[in-house]
Amino acid sequence: MTNLLSISQIAISWLVAVLAIVIALQLGAIVVLAVRRRKGVSARQQTAGAKAVTFKSVTYLTKVALLSAMAVVLLYVEFPLLPATPWLKLNVSDVPCLLATFMFGPITGTVVNGVKVGVCLLLRGTSTGFVGDLSNLISGTVYAVVAGLIYMIWRNKKGAVVALTVSSALFCGVMWLCNQYMLLPFFGMDGDPAEMTVLLWWTLLFNVIKTLLTALLTFVIYKPLSRALHWEFGTGKPSKQTPVQAAAGADSSQTSELPQEK
Repeated sequence: MTNLLSISQIAISWLVAVLAIVIALQLGAIVVLAVRRRKGVSARQQTAGAKAVTFKSVTYLTKVALLSAMAVVLLYVEFPLLPATPWLKLNVSDVPCLLATFMFGPITGTVVNGVKVGVCLLLRGTSTGFVGDLSNLISGTVYAVVAGLIYMIWRNKKGAVVALTVSSALFCGVMWLCNQYMLLPFFGMDGDPAEMTVLLWWTLLFNVIKTLLTALLTFVIYKPLSRALHWEFGTGKPSKQTPVQAAAGADSSQTSELPQEK
């Protein structure tokens, strides 16, 4: 019993440290957005285009808030998928995070993911001692950052496919580690190594199905949603970002669309 208590204390300390790092990254992302917004406004635009800058900023924040709200709602729409892992419930709440990543860049995608997890913690609390919520925060951050960075370099349909594929694979890898060292031990399922290995493979299958569905929905929804939100498509190149748009706080990849291949 003493050994179990000491192990649990070490695990809690480790989780708190990781959570603090992730929260710091989230706050850092918000600070970067604020700095970029201020740097994007020249003295001339401050005097001649103040109203336009304000409108663009409000528009950007409204779209990010809308995507965050979508993520929160989708996190509540969940259901168990595999009989072997009834505690794992399928949802597609990462879709709005990836949409934000492709529209505005990885920083915004990370912020939307953090808002999703934070709001759900405030509304419904935690049933896993924050362990499951921390896992969602870590895996969702990896998902958004990796997909966004790849797509910033390779801005076409093939790049989008590669971004979704690589980020989905890393998502599954991160969740394997989270399940092995955080979730399964929290629920007391780490006693028998053979049983734990079987559970890890079942959870991997669950996450493969989840990321496959998430990536497919993101790829299909992104183009019509972006059209509805007035982004440009079919040019083969990212549309030019005006200084006013930069002042709105979007990443340099705000105009990273899914253009048609030539």
